[in-house]
Amino acid sequence: MIGEMYKNAAEKKEGSFPVPHYWEHVRWVWGAKDMDEFMAIAENVHLDGVLDRIKVPFLVTHGEKDSQIPLKWAHRTYEQLVNSPNKELKIFTDREGGVQHSSFDNSANAGAYIADWVAETLNGHTA
Repeated sequence: MIGEMYKNAAEKKEGSFPVPHYWEHVRWVWGAKDMDEFMAIAENVHLDGVLDRIKVPFLVTHGEKDSQIPLKWAHRTYEQLVNSPNKELKIFTDREGGVQHSSFDNSANAGAYIADWVAETLNGHTA
């Protein structure tokens, strides 16, 4: 999943937007000495085979114009939540804002949506 995304980005020479030092950054984050080592690590960065174990409510949010993570991965995550009793996929649109990665173009809107979902899901109960 992530490995495929990074391979596609590298082949297309993408990655420097919005982070100019993108490839150096991801290698540093994952502790890889070079791109080959990073790509080998990235192949194993996914939630396949794990999401079906989740048995609690789960909210997946994504911006429809995320320039770093393709929207199809949000759908893939949502589809694998087969044992969640209350799953929701929220795609932020141009109209409401929050369409970019981590909703950085309107994080207040996304944060409020997430907070409201948690409050509603927990019926006011906290730890």
